[in-house]
Amino acid sequence: MVGGPLLASPGVVVRPLAGATKLPTIDAESWILVDITTGDVLAAKGAHRMARPARALKTLTAITLLPLLDKNAVRTVTDPEARADGGHVGLVVGGEYTIWDLWHALLLPSANDAAAALADAFGGMSATVTAMQKTADNMQARDTTVKNASGLDADGQLSSAYDLALMARAAMALPDFRAITSRISYDFPGLMPKAGHTRSTYKIYSQNRLLLHGFPGTVGGKTGFTTLAHRTFWGAVKRGGHTLVVALLQIHQPTLSASSQLLTWGFANRTKIKPIGHLVDPLSTAEASEAPSPSDSNATEQQMASGSLAAGNSSADTAPVLPFALVTSVIGGAIWIYLRRRRRAARSGYGAGRAPGAGRQRRDPNAPRDFW
Repeated sequence: MVGGPLLASPGVVVRPLAGATKLPTIDAESWILVDITTGDVLAAKGAHRMARPARALKTLTAITLLPLLDKNAVRTVTDPEARADGGHVGLVVGGEYTIWDLWHALLLPSANDAAAALADAFGGMSATVTAMQKTADNMQARDTTVKNASGLDADGQLSSAYDLALMARAAMALPDFRAITSRISYDFPGLMPKAGHTRSTYKIYSQNRLLLHGFPGTVGGKTGFTTLAHRTFWGAVKRGGHTLVVALLQIHQPTLSASSQLLTWGFANRTKIKPIGHLVDPLSTAEASEAPSPSDSNATEQQMASGSLAAGNSSADTAPVLPFALVTSVIGGAIWIYLRRRRRAARSGYGAGRAPGAGRQRRDPNAPRDFW
């Protein structure tokens, strides 16, 4: 198990020592709290549970392309880029924007038109996805499969809280990423000016609730939301020489509340708990050439996604796998329930088609809201 055997558990895992306070209860399907200064994992729930990352995946886009694209280069926006699916910053066809402008649009309001323009500046979406997947593989983010540069829902596009923490550590090592995501707003270029006129600008804003609400020490982060993924988030806070990162997937309470509670607990108890795992280092060049592809680890990923690894709170150093017979029984029961529901759906008039409302996807707003 990448990062240590305790991280296989789908339940909450923490190892308190004398004097530690109680870990807050967080309403999210999975989360992880890490000290990226030391690499220690302080606490987690379902650290390797795979889920849709939503726009938090743009962190990987930035890690991959920030070192490769000249931030002073100018990009002339095409029609497909301006019409990219999802939330927009307002790129205008034929408008000229620096790569630096586009990075702010990508990482502050999480604009998908900026994601398309940056991908094209690199050589196209296919080349960008390939590069992003290679970056994920090299950092040993084995739960992550990349399908696009925006994080918009796509079949098979998955990640985990553990992998988001790896991405967050890599992102915070990049000065340009820190510079962008530590700011609340940016003056973004408007329409191309007429001759003799100055180009107008308008404000674009971060969606990082920790930053917007003045949570002490906040130095970066990335939000995400779709109807299928629910809310996703990672945030980084630096205090007393240590930077803690919290990463959450499928959040069912206000993101600010969930993240601030975990970070507050982490700083208060960092020296009063025993780490439950660690963030692995990126592979060396030789190791990367020998590493298995994501398809080679599908069996392990499917076990984790279905919860076939040990569940519940854990204080042991190993997580036993459920007996084969029990797993077979559970899978068989799930298939029987699925077939029975399909028969009921057919009798009610839906047949094999899509139920009303299936596949709808709500877009996250460009303007920040406290709910996120």
